[in-house]
Amino acid sequence: MSVRRVVALVVVLVAGFLAGAAAPASAGSAASPHYYVSLGDSLAFGYQPDLVAAGDLNAVDYPGYAEDYAAMRPGLTLVNLGCPGETTATLLNGGCPWPGSLHDSFGGAPSQAAAAFVFLAGHPGQTDLISVDIGSNDLLALVNSCSSAPDPTACVSSGVPATLGTLANNYGTLLAHLRALAPHAQIVLFNYYNPLALKLPGSDNLDAVASSVVDQLATSFGANVADAFTAMNHAAGSPAEAAFLCSRTWECTSFANIHPTDLGYRALAIALLHAR
Repeated sequence: MSVRRVVALVVVLVAGFLAGAAAPASAGSAASPHYYVSLGDSLAFGYQPDLVAAGDLNAVDYPGYAEDYAAMRPGLTLVNLGCPGETTATLLNGGCPWPGSLHDSFGGAPSQAAAAFVFLAGHPGQTDLISVDIGSNDLLALVNSCSSAPDPTACVSSGVPATLGTLANNYGTLLAHLRALAPHAQIVLFNYYNPLALKLPGSDNLDAVASSVVDQLATSFGANVADAFTAMNHAAGSPAEAAFLCSRTWECTSFANIHPTDLGYRALAIALLHAR
């Protein structure tokens, strides 16, 4: 479904909401809740490879950085729409590949973005924070597509401009709608950590280029940036980088997986806290 059709669907759903909206709360009514909306891929979801290997696909067993952050801010009600495997394209147009349950379902909306748009429009002025982590799967798709090339490094280098161009266009479309629907909400974008630094020397450079796109988007849409790279890698090429990645991801375990451990998710939650 195109972004234009997604926006049209939002308009219809919001019109229905407004038609049935209640009168303003009286002075004696409970205060309106305030929300934290988490958008993104497996990091927002809280993916853990050991649970997947055990056949557990129940979202309640996957607390990640969003849940960690919400626990530090009990005044905010968390709405976590994150979907493992999401790219910037599927987030906008639909196609969440996760076969299990989600923390918060899309409620019949065709995509994660559409679900967020409907929620924000239906709760005007009540969303204090929106966090977004998206784009890692766009980059990993490029790396994976080049893995069998005669010169994988040259293949990745030649594919970076197109990949980042698509990423920036999709990401910018998302942020434009989020900002229009929640003009006073604080939006925080996560930059990219590099779980492949131990296997692909020099890949921190690609990560830095991709994170610069996030920095530019944040400037354009009045957002802040949570420093996932420092939280997970410490510093590019530093002696501590391997120690950080081995303790904060599953890369050095038998799973050899890029996702954060519980410690890694807590580190990302603290990066989000520092970005506000």
